[in-house]
Amino acid sequence: MKKIILTVIIAAVAISCMSGCFNAGGNSVPGVKTTEAPDVANVSAADYTNDLKGLEEYLVALGYIPTDCKPTKMMYNVIGAKDGDRFAFTVDNSAVSLELYEYDTENLNEDAKRVIAEVKKDGEYSVFGDVSNQDDTKFEASLSNNGKFLVAYTISSEAESVVQRKKDFIDAVKKFKK
Repeated sequence: MKKIILTVIIAAVAISCMSGCFNAGGNSVPGVKTTEAPDVANVSAADYTNDLKGLEEYLVALGYIPTDCKPTKMMYNVIGAKDGDRFAFTVDNSAVSLELYEYDTENLNEDAKRVIAEVKKDGEYSVFGDVSNQDDTKFEASLSNNGKFLVAYTISSEAESVVQRKKDFIDAVKKFKK
């Protein structure tokens, strides 16, 4: 059963990679440049709702997510989340896979508790909670300071500017709605 679910997840990710954030022409992935500094001086988290949509709008307003990049809905319930979206874009021509999840911190199920505990302990989580199972995959992730949001941000380049942009992005998520 776990193999079937994992296959479905992998297929969904592959499809979203191909269709997630294409522009109107359908042939390129939107991107940002690290020379375009985030607009932290003029954007306040207080202006956005304390939910996944508000977080995403905040990150777009800051300039961390391209304005023409639209999310693909994830199978968020697999990790006990309340909601989840995936974005695909580039930063300085480095491919970025970004997943954002929202948890109902007042009503966490066992999967949510496990994932949150793994991220707090190791900075990563496994989908099925059985890392001894070779079909289970670990994902690097961070939690917001309020514990409500989980971010998994993967980059294809280790260029210093791209790595710094990832760190700044994660910091913005951590501080959202403290």
